[in-house]
Amino acid sequence: MNKLIDYLQNKLMPIANKLSSNKFLNALGKSFQLLLPIIIIGSFACLGAFVDIKPWQDFIGSSGLIMVFLNLFFVTMKLIAFYLLLILPYQYGKQLGINGVSAIVISVMSYLLLTPTELFASLPAEWMGHAGLFGVLVISLFVCNLMKFCMDKKIYIRMPEGVPTIVEDSFASIIPAFIAAVIAVILANIFAATTFGNFHNFIYSVIQTPLQGLALTLPAYLLMQLLTTLFMFCGIHGSTVTSLFSPLTLAASSQNLAALQAGLPLPQIFTNTFGILAQVGGIGCTLGFTFLLVFKAKSKRLKAVGKVAIIPAIFGISEPTLFGVPIMLNPILFIPYVISPIVCTILSYVTMAIGIVPRLTGTEVSWTVPPILSGFLSQGWQTAVLQVVLIIVTTLIWYPFFKIVDKQIAAEELETGTK
Repeated sequence: MNKLIDYLQNKLMPIANKLSSNKFLNALGKSFQLLLPIIIIGSFACLGAFVDIKPWQDFIGSSGLIMVFLNLFFVTMKLIAFYLLLILPYQYGKQLGINGVSAIVISVMSYLLLTPTELFASLPAEWMGHAGLFGVLVISLFVCNLMKFCMDKKIYIRMPEGVPTIVEDSFASIIPAFIAAVIAVILANIFAATTFGNFHNFIYSVIQTPLQGLALTLPAYLLMQLLTTLFMFCGIHGSTVTSLFSPLTLAASSQNLAALQAGLPLPQIFTNTFGILAQVGGIGCTLGFTFLLVFKAKSKRLKAVGKVAIIPAIFGISEPTLFGVPIMLNPILFIPYVISPIVCTILSYVTMAIGIVPRLTGTEVSWTVPPILSGFLSQGWQTAVLQVVLIIVTTLIWYPFFKIVDKQIAAEELETGTK
């Protein structure tokens, strides 16, 4: 087992370090974290508007609340790509050392030039929502790197000394803005002449939809959860991996919310909130293990760790258990730590695929919401029951390994106490 741990460290650490140091992925992860309030408000507004309970529907219809919910849903989730467009260029620009505000302005201009519009009248909301997410990623990546290139090569208008910084920055962005505008106009006209019709339709059809078809399958999702847990086991936070999937799972959540709105079957199983099932109780599904520490440990040290870690564990924060036991780089606890999320993912997928538990509505629930409550909020009582089952199953997976570690540490404590 020690050889396996050493092998994983040697193989995973370079990959994990490369991913965690990637400036664009880092900026993307921070951007989605900042968007969380918008996503949560929008998803609950959709749920409030379209939850299929007749007395509730009669109430919101007669009181006028339905329009409040619909308006909230439109200005949040239906415009999610536009919110990302206002955050991602700034976050990525800071990573590259360029002016973040100028990066937003040029990115928004480029995005709108590539978006088919009715002149002086309206912008199509279709490409401001989940369908435009990958377009935002492509444009932000291009614009920020173009600005970085112009800055490094000193391709910008220089101002005399003494000019205020804000004026200097605005003039420095004129040349990259002009280049971005020319490229955007040329591309917009090229795509208009193709069967795709526009840049966004091309990105959505050729990149986003095929990627979702691959990434939102059971094998791909299992791989993501496996890497998330392995990285965490080696001391690198699993969000490094999940940020790669966030645009896809967020788009899947939006598709389910749209289907809920239209009264259609929910198309996606793996939504952005599926992690409350795949990693129930925190990364590695350690909630049951933490309860074992509190109520079953004979080792004084493990019981003390459990008492400290139990409250954070209830809210999905597994670090006190991970570092306190420790689980990290512990050969004995490697198996339950890695196996538990795989079992949870498969059980949750199968129960949803065959219809025992309904698919998640796409309502965004923060990972810090305790299990059972998070399940109820994300879909209903069936998901809450599923979480209870998963906690029981993962506790049983952890139990024999817990006994081994507890017996080992208790013996060490006894031996130390006799000296």
